[in-house]
Amino acid sequence: MALKNTRLARAENLSLTLRAEHNLPNEGLIIIESRNPDLKEKFIPITAEEGIWGYLKGLALFKEVDITE
Repeated sequence: MALKNTRLARAENLSLTLRAEHNLPNEGLIIIESRNPDLKEKFIPITAEEGIWGYLKGLALFKEVDITE
């Protein structure tokens, strides 16, 4: 499935019902993504260990290389 849309949100700005429904923390960064063809929203908490880079690495194969000048 192809990624259609991604939004960043703060968990504390979401309702208590929505946080409980998706097992989200009470605070912190959340990624809300939707994918084709169903466009259902998936809520993904961003942890301090992995951060946004961990989320991005999970989307596709990335090759880590050193950048030299």
